[in-house]
Amino acid sequence: MSRISEYNVDTTVEGSDKLLGSNADGSTKNFKVVDVDVFMKNTSTSRLVYSYEATASLKSNGSFLGTFSGAPKTFATLQSIKVSKFPSGSDTASIQYLNTLLAKQIVFSDVNDINNFGIYTVESIAQDSSATDYYDIGLAVGASNGTIVDEQFYSIILYAGSTGDKNFVHTQSASSASWTINHSLAKKPSVTITTLATGSVVIGEVTYTNNNTLVVSFAAAVSGIATLN
Repeated sequence: MSRISEYNVDTTVEGSDKLLGSNADGSTKNFKVVDVDVFMKNTSTSRLVYSYEATASLKSNGSFLGTFSGAPKTFATLQSIKVSKFPSGSDTASIQYLNTLLAKQIVFSDVNDINNFGIYTVESIAQDSSATDYYDIGLAVGASNGTIVDEQFYSIILYAGSTGDKNFVHTQSASSASWTINHSLAKKPSVTITTLATGSVVIGEVTYTNNNTLVVSFAAAVSGIATLN
């Protein structure tokens, strides 16, 4: 058998290429590059990774359950997650890091398809009273796309766009005594109303439907601009 240094160097790496190595049982095996890539994504040490358990049967670590506002199970309907304190592939509890996520925005996404994701504000974090290895995280959804699939792996990372406060501007061209504003800010923002005609500030009663929608009510029909911060 030739020395490893004597083999030609292949500068074109493909998923079907094989690496030679030792298996956990000590035997020598070939490992496909694509399989190594999947393993690394599902057990990343630079982010929190969990597999979804749709059957509500919790594993000892590395899994999560989801609470949804309706069907189907999408990122848009995800209201909370119950996560293990041990991320996938780790024997180190992540309790301290989990607690730092409170009131921050996170990206919760499919490790194999970044287009399946949700951006959420973490509203609450609490240790499960009966399954103490798990923590319940309450979420308020902002932008989202895609569905959540059983036994697929998902990661939690801080949202890079959350460093500055977000705002939203709504223009009400047609006069109305009630404005419904869908802002997707994932929070309950302050609201300032100015008229289109003169730019004067007017007062309306603000009712928060949820963290992404609010209604402004006036004594009479008015048109104008609502600035949300």
